[in-house]
Amino acid sequence: MMNARKAMLFLAVFFLLLAFTLPAVSQQGDSIIVNNADEVKEKSVSADQNLLDSFAGVRQRVVVQYANRLLSPELVAVPGSLQTLLDQVPARVVVQFANNGRRRSLVAVPGTLQTLLNQVSDRVIFQYANANRGSQLVYPAALINDTTLPLLTDIAARTTGIGIADITWTTDEFATSTVLYGTQPGDYPQAVNDPLYYKEHVVTLSNLTSGTTYYYKVSSTDRSGNTITSEEYSFIALIHIYLPLVVR
Repeated sequence: MMNARKAMLFLAVFFLLLAFTLPAVSQQGDSIIVNNADEVKEKSVSADQNLLDSFAGVRQRVVVQYANRLLSPELVAVPGSLQTLLDQVPARVVVQFANNGRRRSLVAVPGTLQTLLNQVSDRVIFQYANANRGSQLVYPAALINDTTLPLLTDIAARTTGIGIADITWTTDEFATSTVLYGTQPGDYPQAVNDPLYYKEHVVTLSNLTSGTTYYYKVSSTDRSGNTITSEEYSFIALIHIYLPLVVR
């Protein structure tokens, strides 16, 4: 009889506590519900330092690391909250340490995807690739994101013969060689270009009119596409002197 009374008292206290606890839980904004779970395991995750360094300074992003399997369901419509976040992120895809990846050939690029691709200036595209190979970067790191113009020095003109002159100059980095020239100041209808990359530049002008003043500018473009053009210079083409023939 005493045990029955204790059991009834215990149940009364239990349901009383439950009545106060359930409303409190339901009123919480953030909650985690695990239903029919055989086992729950919590494991601390530490991101690879190289990955963290790669994304330093980057705001909203999606990162997949050490993924054994990727499943991409198709979105019928992008939720508004997700679209708001996507609008803040420049277009990019990053996959690191992926054990498995699946690519499906596109018979035709959908219009919406093409619109996004047209907004991306620099990208690498693999199409119908049977294998991918990654090799160590050999492109000079100093040229990546290079926006510094070449430095032009020692610009000079030297006549080397009748109707011929060499235009020379120096750049502080490897760059192409172009000379723009004409017979009127500020007007350069003729040009001679050398597309190879030099630091010591020599461009030969030919078919010049003897005794004529020529006005010219030099221009160089480095391997990153930065172009610089000099101010105007001038020289006089070599004069052809005719000596009278003396017969004795």
